Amino acid sequence: MNPSRLITAFLLVVPALLFIAAAESAPDAPAAPGAQEEAQPAATKSPAPAQAAPAATPPLRTMQRPDALPGEALADASATSAIEGAIRSDPALAGSDISVNTERGVVSLTGRVANREQSAIASAYANRQLGVLRVDNDLSIPAQ
Repeated sequence: MNPSRLITAFLLVVPALLFIAAAESAPDAPAAPGAQEEAQPAATKSPAPAQAAPAATPPLRTMQRPDALPGEALADASATSAIEGAIRSDPALAGSDISVNTERGVVSLTGRVANREQSAIASAYANRQLGVLRVDNDLSIPAQ
């Protein structure tokens, strides 16, 4: 067999095998809510358990495409409100006075915190937010 044919066959077969292996090892997609009920016979159906209400705020980072691109006013406002909400709801940041401002994807954190840990937590919330390009942490820590 010609070496060039062997190389061509290798280059065509290996990616296909890798794709098949990746597809087989990927987790299954979650079933639709009504699909499980239809699979059960009518005689064995049990009352559906109460499902917890979905969280009011979406996760900070997702694989979904954002509504606005970083740097747009809508993305900046969305990032600011999400970061402020996360900071306010965290009990570890109780007693801190943090202001959040986002402009063109750059988040500025200003105000006072009790210690370095609170400063790091606030920065982490800002860094995790979708649409944030950079975080400027200007939080002041009182001298001890």
